Amino acid sequence: MLFRAVCLAAAAGMLVLSLLCSIRLAAVNDRAARLERENAALEEEIAVLNARIESSLSLEELERIAYEELGLQKCAPGQVIHIE
Repeated sequence: MLFRAVCLAAAAGMLVLSLLCSIRLAAVNDRAARLERENAALEEEIAVLNARIESSLSLEELERIAYEELGLQKCAPGQVIHIE
């Protein structure tokens, strides 16, 4: 009789532990899925920001800023020195 009670208690304990592990595993899987979605959204945002950076730094725009805002002037022919 005592042996049956001990076996029944052990089986109930294992069942409870199994259920707790399943619940924890489901929570971890949910968190992993949420983090993967968040990572995908961040990668998409990085791609958009990189595209904006590349488009904002065109050579024409840099030349316009250099001449109009920074006062850059083209070299006169006498200012150019060729080095061999």
